[in-house]
Amino acid sequence: MVVIPDAVRSTVLARIKRLDAEARLVVMRASVIGRRFDLAILVATASSPEVRVRIALDSAERLQLIVRDGDERFSFRHALTRDIVYAELQALGVRPLHRRIVRALERAAACDDVPIEDLAYHAWAAVDARRALRYNERAGDAAAALHALADARTHYARARSVVDVDSAPFLRLNEKLRALEAQRV
Repeated sequence: MVVIPDAVRSTVLARIKRLDAEARLVVMRASVIGRRFDLAILVATASSPEVRVRIALDSAERLQLIVRDGDERFSFRHALTRDIVYAELQALGVRPLHRRIVRALERAAACDDVPIEDLAYHAWAAVDARRALRYNERAGDAAAALHALADARTHYARARSVVDVDSAPFLRLNEKLRALEAQRV
C-alpha cells in the first residue's frame, strides 16, 4: 500500500470538492474503472446521461484531476489522484459499481477487444464468484503463456479466493499456482 502525503491528499480533495455533486459522483465512478477509462464504460455505469457525464469530465479536466487520452478515453492525471478519489468512494461501497462495470465490459467485449485483465479485476472486486473464477483463470492462463508469472499468480489467487476450498476449481488453481512456483526455480 502506498502512503499518500497529506499535502497531496488535501490538494486533490480540495479540487474534488469544487465539483458539483453530480460531477463528483461521475469522477468517483471513473476511479472504480481504473486509472484509464473509456467514456462508453463510464456512461454505461453512471446514473447520468452521456451529456452530463461529458460536462462532469470537462469540469474534472479543468481542475486537473483527469486528462484526455483521445476523444473517448481519459485517465487520471496521476495514479495517486485516482487512489485518493477511489478511497473517498470506498466508504460508499463500490461492489455494486464493479458489478455494473463488469457487465458493461462484457457488452463491450461483444463488439470490441476488452482486455481480459479488466474483466477479471472488476468481476473479482464485485465478488461475482462465477465471473471472477472464469475471467481470472483465463487472465492467469494468458499471463502464464507470456511468462508474466507475477500477473498469473495474482489472477489465479483471485480466482481461488472466490471458490470453496477442496472444490475442483480450487484444486485446479492450486496446481496452476504450483506450476508457476516450479517455473521460478
